[in-house]
Amino acid sequence: MFQKLTDHLFFVEDTCCIYAVCVNDKVLLIDCGTHLRSENFEGLSGKDCSVERILLTHFHRDQCASANRFQADGAEIFIPFVERRFLEETDLLKASYDTYDNYTSYYPGRGTLTDIHSNGYVYDYESMMWCGIRFDAVPLPGHTFGSVGYQFEIDGKRVLACGDLMSAPGKVQQYFWSQWSYMSFKGHVNHLESLQTVASTELDLILPGHGEPFVPTPAAFTELQKPMEELYELFHGHAFQYYRPEFRQLTSHVYEVVNSVARTYIIQDESGHALLIDCGYTSNAPISANPHRFIDHLTPYLKTELGIETVEWFLPSHYHDDHLVGYPALKAQYGTKLASSPELKDILENPHNYDMPCLVPQGVQVDQVIKRGQPFHWRGIDFYVEQHPGQTLYHHLIWFSVDGRKFLCIGDNISGVSFRENRDYIHSFIPKNRTPVSSYWDMPKQILDHAPDFILTGHGGGVLFEKTKIERWQAWMERWQTLFTQMIDQPHPNIGMDPHWIEFYPYKVRITPGETLIFKVIITNYQAKAQIYQLHFLSIEGVNLWPEKTEIAVPANEKCVCQIQATFPEKIETHSLPIVADVTWNGKRLGEIAEAIAYW
Repeated sequence: MFQKLTDHLFFVEDTCCIYAVCVNDKVLLIDCGTHLRSENFEGLSGKDCSVERILLTHFHRDQCASANRFQADGAEIFIPFVERRFLEETDLLKASYDTYDNYTSYYPGRGTLTDIHSNGYVYDYESMMWCGIRFDAVPLPGHTFGSVGYQFEIDGKRVLACGDLMSAPGKVQQYFWSQWSYMSFKGHVNHLESLQTVASTELDLILPGHGEPFVPTPAAFTELQKPMEELYELFHGHAFQYYRPEFRQLTSHVYEVVNSVARTYIIQDESGHALLIDCGYTSNAPISANPHRFIDHLTPYLKTELGIETVEWFLPSHYHDDHLVGYPALKAQYGTKLASSPELKDILENPHNYDMPCLVPQGVQVDQVIKRGQPFHWRGIDFYVEQHPGQTLYHHLIWFSVDGRKFLCIGDNISGVSFRENRDYIHSFIPKNRTPVSSYWDMPKQILDHAPDFILTGHGGGVLFEKTKIERWQAWMERWQTLFTQMIDQPHPNIGMDPHWIEFYPYKVRITPGETLIFKVIITNYQAKAQIYQLHFLSIEGVNLWPEKTEIAVPANEKCVCQIQATFPEKIETHSLPIVADVTWNGKRLGEIAEAIAYW
């Protein structure tokens, strides 16, 4: 039997606490438990009620086992985006769960019995309207890395449904979920920081995922935080300190956040407006396991410490999550817009189409494309944003002048190891990033050509330009390039360094039985003369491909694109349906060296 909390808010205990928001004859649930059924809502508000929408806080089945049943009765299911795989692909995860991998503790087997086909995603810091009520998604990692709370106002009360962050003042129902990996305190630290986030929020009522709703008081949080802080100190041998950003002023208008995982650079004017270059993880224990997630410990301090009222623009040095992950929170908080070069636009907006490392899964919208050589004007400052291969093929150089100084942002071209170990500069070397061998020498040359006053590095902060140090790095890079050119047994070394010189686009895509899709196949010819390629396409039984074969001539130092149509069977007996290209190159058989992955 539901208990009434306010005129429009009710709760009942099932395998979890289920909260019902009732407006007229419509019901929104926060979590839905296991045994509750549609008939339990009849007469809840004096009318015949139906469940219209369900918001889930996390993937554990005590919270959501009945979701598919409610969906069959017409309810819409909204799930935390960062835990979508654990809800939408629980079948795949259970099948692939390796019980002999004793070093992960995500417990993927604890999801629902069957996949949930969601009606929409809940994104961190974004809002959702339902019947005139705004529900704000608050990331609360700890119990799981993707846990979400829902903050809303109803009947004059500010309310937070916090999932399993806590069960009562000073209590948490189960702790074992909070060790996300073997002997790791990442979940523990994130749990503490989530408690601090909630404690600093003005609320009238907390709705826990297990236990009775309660009125928050300072003691309700400190009585849980204090023992968790002491446990941390007993293990690590030093006191726990909550994260707060540390700002370093480079010039009158330029700051950096020195303790974000990748450096965040802030350019501000006198009237409270700012532009950011990159925005890295801000936490004592950043979530570096899948999925990558930004917890906003930055924006609350921008106004109090720097006087910033709004962040108008964001310029990414490259697409990697540790530099880009904070942008969605900036957009939700300020409406911040993003600008990039044309070459990076697609990977920023459609990361799901690529097999590249360190992607931000939800993608980001590019508001303005800045062409090569075109200035981007912002409050009296001209910024130049151009694609130049560096740590990754999809990489920007950004330069601007302010306060009589020239700044050059180089992203991760210089390895962060150089700064940790106090040594000469070296390259941040990761072949999967597709950095052309021929660009190694160019990276220091670009810095020497610009001769800036400050180099803004991705993991070493803003450093003064020292010509002799960059020249030593250039000699290092020349030798690095020579060695790879010497040892790779290919007509051009990039063929042996680029895993996607023949590439399917999209790389991985979810399908429905019977669906027909078009894939592009992109061929890069790194050689100084035209090359001829024959491609023979294959897949598993039941997948029809057209054409099955094609021949394409690719001019010197250019790319060419062909297309292949794939029709998938109505009855699918495997989880994945890969498509491969068997390549013959100028008469030489290379084999099935490129693939796309369709799955369902």
